[in-house]
Amino acid sequence: MSIGPDADTGMRDKVRVMTDTLIHHLKDAPPPPLGPSDTEACVSGQIADAIIASGLTDRPIGDLIQTVMDRLTQAGVPLARMMVGFRILHPLFDGMTIAWTAENGVEVEYYQALTEDNPDFTLSPFYWMIKGQVPELQLRIDRDALVDKFPLLQRLRDQGFTGYYARVVTFGEGPMQVGTTDGLALSWSTKSPAGFSERDVCIMQQILAPLSLALRVMIKDQIAKNTLNAFHGPLVGERILSGTVKRGDGERLAAALWYSDLRNSTGLADQLSVEGFLELLNVYFDCAAGAVIEEGGQVLDIVGDAILAFFPADAAGEEAAATSALRAALKAQERLVEAKAAECKCAVEINFGVGVHFGDVVFGNAGTRERLKFGVIGRAVNEVARTQDMSKLLGQPIVATDQVVSRARPDAGLRLNDMGLHDLRGIPAAKRLWALRHNADIAPANAG
Repeated sequence: MSIGPDADTGMRDKVRVMTDTLIHHLKDAPPPPLGPSDTEACVSGQIADAIIASGLTDRPIGDLIQTVMDRLTQAGVPLARMMVGFRILHPLFDGMTIAWTAENGVEVEYYQALTEDNPDFTLSPFYWMIKGQVPELQLRIDRDALVDKFPLLQRLRDQGFTGYYARVVTFGEGPMQVGTTDGLALSWSTKSPAGFSERDVCIMQQILAPLSLALRVMIKDQIAKNTLNAFHGPLVGERILSGTVKRGDGERLAAALWYSDLRNSTGLADQLSVEGFLELLNVYFDCAAGAVIEEGGQVLDIVGDAILAFFPADAAGEEAAATSALRAALKAQERLVEAKAAECKCAVEINFGVGVHFGDVVFGNAGTRERLKFGVIGRAVNEVARTQDMSKLLGQPIVATDQVVSRARPDAGLRLNDMGLHDLRGIPAAKRLWALRHNADIAPANAG
């Protein structure tokens, strides 16, 4: 039918009315119902938005996992367990897992020795998938024969789990390899009698990319924090990550300073093998630096066999900082006594002195434009080192200045002997020194 200039006016009016009525109906009509694939995409999109929002915050990684699991279960995915595992750079641990269960929520665990000599690792589904380049694994735990290959899945079967879905995600172009930090592995498990449906797996697959991206960012952040904390201490690490990275950035603060030095280190290095001397150093560091960390102090520097630490007074107060530093000195010597009592071969050869002082320092960055060092600078640093030197001359394991002793809590139960005034090398004014002793079992830190 043609409606031209010569067409009947009444017919044109009827067509116009019909068209207007149809447009009005389409504008006001509700959208058509979503099909199964549209529903899954909508649910997955909402969960992906929640993942991105959580990933943009500075909240712990466990909070992200809890958010994801809450959203998945609310969407009807019958999850009873989730696990994500990845490697980290840490001097004590090889890997980290975050597990979620319907009963206990999120739990974080660290693992040592994720090597091919560890059967707990090599008999895991994740190892099998990475080693065999199997990116995806879906099983019926209650019926598939492959379950018998993995002790973990056998335990899950005994606990009533029915379905298992796992993925290995690689960070980069190539496949993930055993022993690298370039990826992660995730698994979901259910106790539903029907296992996982196609809809369940589809939703989990669709959120995998945003979840892996958020986890990758958080894992890299965790690795950076672990590395900085291990090599610089948490206080320095936090400041570096927060942006205190330019030459000259810093602050002035009051602190209790702590300095220890191993006796006869040159002779021991000559007598022992490289491995033996390093083992001895580690025992010494466990005694000395370990005591500082236990008392809440910050190990700032390890130069050869000397340890520089401090206890900032800004938050805790001068009394708490001074008391903690003196207690750390006592604990360091007590740890050595315990190591010797336990017949540790290395400990027999170890003696060290500790100096404790209190003063103002500059805490910040100094160095060249290409190589900076974050630490403490000032006269007080020299004074604590010279105080430690006096422990050797006075034949005392711990020597403290009047500045730190006078600030310690009166009821701290410290045994102090007044050693009188002494000139410290390079320090203009004589200082009153105190010997701090715990019991007669602590050997004198003399020139051995």
